[in-house]
Amino acid sequence: MPGTLQKPHLDRLGPIGLQPGITRRNALTYLYASFFTIGIVSFMSFMQPYVLAENLRIPSDQQGGVTGILSFSYELVMLVLVAPMGALADKIGRRRIYQLGFLWIGAALAVFPLAQNLPQLVMGRILFAVGAAAITSMMATVLADYPQEKSRGLLVAASGIANGLGAMTLVIVLSRLPAIFAASGVDTLQAGRMTYWVATCLCIVTALIVGGGLQPGKPGKQQKQPLNQLLRDGLAAVRGNPRIAVACLAAFVARGDLIVISTFFALWANQVAQAQGLGLEEAIRKAAMYIIIIQGSSLLWAPIWGVVLGRIDRLTAVAVALLIASVGYLWVGFSPSPIVVAFIPAAILLGIGEFSAIMSGAALIGQSAPEDIRGSVIGLFNVCGSIGILCITIIGGIVFDAWMPGAPFVVVGLFNFFVCVVAILVRRRIGYQSPHATSRLHAPEIPTEIR
Repeated sequence: MPGTLQKPHLDRLGPIGLQPGITRRNALTYLYASFFTIGIVSFMSFMQPYVLAENLRIPSDQQGGVTGILSFSYELVMLVLVAPMGALADKIGRRRIYQLGFLWIGAALAVFPLAQNLPQLVMGRILFAVGAAAITSMMATVLADYPQEKSRGLLVAASGIANGLGAMTLVIVLSRLPAIFAASGVDTLQAGRMTYWVATCLCIVTALIVGGGLQPGKPGKQQKQPLNQLLRDGLAAVRGNPRIAVACLAAFVARGDLIVISTFFALWANQVAQAQGLGLEEAIRKAAMYIIIIQGSSLLWAPIWGVVLGRIDRLTAVAVALLIASVGYLWVGFSPSPIVVAFIPAAILLGIGEFSAIMSGAALIGQSAPEDIRGSVIGLFNVCGSIGILCITIIGGIVFDAWMPGAPFVVVGLFNFFVCVVAILVRRRIGYQSPHATSRLHAPEIPTEIR
C-alpha cells in the first residue's frame, strides 16, 4: 500500500538473525577474523618458550619470571590502548582498525624472533601488543554490533567456536613447523624464525580479507566528540548499570583465564616434557596435544552454551560460568602433571569453564552496552580484562617459580569464585532480565558536571 513503511530486510547466517544492514558476507568475514584473532594471539604466547630457550638460552627454572615480564609489558600496552581503540571505532568504524591491527601484528611477528636479548624481546612483545589491542577490541565490538538480540547467544557461540578452532588450528599447524623446517636441514634458531614469518604472511592475508568483507562504519549515530569525551561517556555507562559493571569484573577474570592457558600451561607442559628427556620440538608438540584437548572441549560445549545464553538471564549465565571455571582451574592447578592421561578430565572441564566465562561476559556486555557508544563501553570492558591479565601475570609468574607450576591456575580459580559470588549478589539485588531484552539504543545523557 502507498505510504506503508516497509520493514528493513534482515539477513541471516543460518539460525542467526543479523541486524539491519549486516549481510551474511559481513558475518562470515567476522567469524573468519575471530578465527585468526584468538589464533594468532594464542600462537604468540604458545611459541614464546621456544624463543626463550633457543634465542636467549634462558634456563627453564627462570622462564616463569621472564614470561611474567613479557606478559606484563604486553598487557600494560593493552591496558593503555584498548579503551582508546574502542572509542576510535565509534568515530571511524570497526573495519579500518581491524585491518590495520592485523597488518601491525604481521610486522611484529616478523621482528620478534630476531631478538637476541631480553630488552629486544620486550620491545617485540610491545609492538605485538599494539596490534593485539586493535584486533581484540574490534572482535568484541563487532560481536556486539552484528546479531539481533534473540540471536546474540548463537553468534557468541559461533564466535567462540571460531576462537577455539583458531587457537587449536594455529597451535597444531604452526607448532609443527619448527620440526618440519629442522628436518629439512635448517638449524633450530632459523626454524623458529621461519615459523614466525609464516604467521606474518597469514596476518597480511587476513588483513586483506577483513578489509574487503566487514561492514564499513558503525551502528547508531556517528560520534563526533573527542576521544576523551567518548571514554567519559563509556565510564558513566559502566557506573550507571550494574550489569555492565559485573560484565567488566567477568572480563577481569576471564581474560586472565585465557592468558594462563596460553602462556603458563604451555610453559608448564614444555618443562615437564623436557624433564622427561624430550627435545624442544617434541616437547612443543606434546604440549600442543593437551592445548588441543582444552580447546576441543570448548568447541563441543559451544552449541550447548549458546542455547543456554539464549534462554536464561545473562547475569545468571555469568555466575554459572564462573562457578564452572573456578572448579576447572582449581582441579588443573593441583594436578601433578599436565601431560598425562589422568589430566584429560581436568583439561576438558578447564576448556568448558574458559569458554563459558569468556562468552558469558561477551553476551552480557553486548546486551547491556548502549549502541551509540558501544565501542567505548566495550573498550572499558577490555581494559578490565587487561587489568586482570596484568594482575594474574604478575602473581602467576611469581608463584609459578616460587610455589609450583600449577599455582597460576589456583590463583585464577579463586578469582573466578570471588566474581561468581559478586554476580550472584547483584543478580539477587536487581532481579531478572530477559535474554531477548535490548539495551538502551543510545548513549545515556551525561550530566554537565561529569562532562
